[in-house]
Amino acid sequence: MTVAASTRVDLLAHLPRLQLRFSSSASLVAMDAEDDPATLEWSCKAVLPVREPEDEEEAAERESLLAQDVSLSRSPHDDGEELTVFAMSGLTLDLWWISRIYDSLDSRSSDYEHFARLFDSSGDMGLHPDFEECLTRGTQVVLIDRARIAPAWRGLGGVGRLLIARLLRWTTSSAALVATHPFPIDIPLDERDDQTRVSRETAAVQNTWQTLGFEPFRDDLWVMQPHMRHHKDAVRRLEESLISD
Repeated sequence: MTVAASTRVDLLAHLPRLQLRFSSSASLVAMDAEDDPATLEWSCKAVLPVREPEDEEEAAERESLLAQDVSLSRSPHDDGEELTVFAMSGLTLDLWWISRIYDSLDSRSSDYEHFARLFDSSGDMGLHPDFEECLTRGTQVVLIDRARIAPAWRGLGGVGRLLIARLLRWTTSSAALVATHPFPIDIPLDERDDQTRVSRETAAVQNTWQTLGFEPFRDDLWVMQPHMRHHKDAVRRLEESLISD
C-alpha cells in the first residue's frame, strides 16, 4: 500500500468517529523518587474503529484507511481493527503533595529533567515565581512529553490541535499550568545534524502549540494556563471549524 492511497479517502468525514482513550498510573507508596505518589503518569490517544467491510465500496474505503500513513499503530478490535491516529503522553505533578520535584523528574528521563526549569524553591509550592499566581487555579502542573499524529491527518485544518485540546480538557481540570517542549520528534536521530531542517520543523511544531495558547518560557519550554481566554478561544475556533454542524 502506498502513501498516496490515503488521499482517496476523506479523513475529515471520519473525524466524528474518533474515540478518545485514556490510561494513567500512580504509586500508592513512595519507594524511590520515581514512585512518588504525587506524580501521575498518563497517556491518551485518539482511535478510529474500522469494521470488516460488507460490500465493495466499504472494502475500498477500508483499504485506504489501512494505508501506512493513516495511523500510528493498528490493533484487532471487535469485528475489525482499531487505528491509533494520535497519541500523547505526559506526567502530572501535584505540588501540594510532592516532596522531591527535581528528583522525580531526573529519575525518569532527560526529557522530563528538561522541565525542571519550571520549578524554583523560592516560589510557592516549589513553582517558579513567574507562575505563582497560577496556583489560585489549582496545584497541579501537567507536563506533556510526547504528542504525535499520523502523517495523513496533518494539514487538514487543525485536526492535531483539536485532538490535543480535547485531550487536555480531560487531563488539566485541576491544572495551574501546562508545559511542553516542542520538538519534531519524528526526525530520525541520524538526521538531526541537519540544522536547517530541524529549525524549520521545530518552528512548525512551536506554531502548533502557540495557536493553542502556549507561550515560550525558557530553554525551549512552552507553557499555557488552561483557564486563560487565549486557550479557550483557540479551542472554540477549532471546534467551530472542524466539528460544528
